[in-house]
Amino acid sequence: MKKTASYVLLLTLIMALLAGCGSNANNGSTGGNTAANNAGNTAEGDNAAPGDDAAAGGNAASGDEEIKGEITWATHRTELVDTDLKKYVEKFKEKYPGITDVKIEGLKDYEQTIRVRMAANELPDVLSLVETKQEDLPKFYEPLDDLGLTDNIYFKDFSSYEGKLYGISQQVAINGLVYNKNAFEKAGITEPPKTLDELMADSEKLKAAGIVPMATAFKDAWTLQYWTDPAEFIYGSTKLRNDKLKSDAPFTVDGAYGQGLGILKQMNDKGYLEKDVYSASWDQTQKDLATGKTAMMYIGNWLFSSLITNGLPLEDIGFVPLPYDNSGTYKGMMRNDWAYAVSKNSKNKAAAKAFVKFMLEESGDYADHMIISPIKDKQQDLPQITQFMSYNPTMMEAEPVSADVTAIEQKTQFDPFKFIQEVVVKDMKEVFDGYNKKWAAAKAALNK
Repeated sequence: MKKTASYVLLLTLIMALLAGCGSNANNGSTGGNTAANNAGNTAEGDNAAPGDDAAAGGNAASGDEEIKGEITWATHRTELVDTDLKKYVEKFKEKYPGITDVKIEGLKDYEQTIRVRMAANELPDVLSLVETKQEDLPKFYEPLDDLGLTDNIYFKDFSSYEGKLYGISQQVAINGLVYNKNAFEKAGITEPPKTLDELMADSEKLKAAGIVPMATAFKDAWTLQYWTDPAEFIYGSTKLRNDKLKSDAPFTVDGAYGQGLGILKQMNDKGYLEKDVYSASWDQTQKDLATGKTAMMYIGNWLFSSLITNGLPLEDIGFVPLPYDNSGTYKGMMRNDWAYAVSKNSKNKAAAKAFVKFMLEESGDYADHMIISPIKDKQQDLPQITQFMSYNPTMMEAEPVSADVTAIEQKTQFDPFKFIQEVVVKDMKEVFDGYNKKWAAAKAALNK
């Protein structure tokens, strides 16, 4: 059997076995949505009921004759506005000759701009859905169940409410250890680390060879969010964040958060991260990984296309599960991205919905950027994903954050990115004690 077919079958089976599908980081890259990106989305919305697609509202399926006129598309993917996104628009117009224009708005300060427009009731026709309480989804967005995709997508719970689907993740990311094979070769490393001890030993070899072992883009902070994965691996569930409700002191040095974030802290203490972490930017990090100045980064597979853009051939990119312990068994994390949405007040909902469906099914976006489609039966053909899956990892899938946890975090003004920064560079116990005190006070004040 071909590797592609093997991977698709394996991934499909893994996802079928996972119960309960289903984060704010506008990083300007192709991917990069986070647990924080949907921090306001609660887990209270029900899945769209089978057979309700036709009754969910909208008219995208009414016939091609209604797909005409013009629409506006606001996107956070600013680096692609004049290239690939423009190409997709032209392909859409070829399919629907009645479309006169799709105006692309690339917004650098995407979330803030969209929130202003939400307040003014002036959302564009198609957009990337910003953090919204699930009960507020019907106020701003049009149901998308009539696209016929509801029962065949990942992470539908993140943007659903009372049986209706209001957003569809633009892509799925598998988080893993991305590495530059040339950097490994220069340091005399013949294969990627399979245990935590090997990860540290390889990092020492890389450091001795004058190569930064692990990139973090620490200054920009959002890139650190992926390091909560090891804590969930150790905890054994993606319910770790929601299960904080069970304790007045959820952050402990010997607990999941301490052990998981302790890996990154240990690497910093040993000098395996950037020399001056607070000057390590995302833009420079991509270049340094591509040139081999830096060897590894724990992040989503969407990074591949950026490394290629910066000059690293696809065949020189490796991708494996992060060894978070010495057991020789592995876990992998699947996370959602910004979601496509259609404005409730769009004056051309038929064209807007048709465009969302086109981008998901026919645009070529996933092949162009080596990312994973949110549509479950869409084939994936990436050697790096095949390499990752050859480790037979137990796959975990992110899930929405509960309303109660969100309320407590908001009351404490919890910034998950700043939290990780502090844990990495300061005394872990002192940092945890401070956050536990705030958590307990807010929990009591809100009677949660």
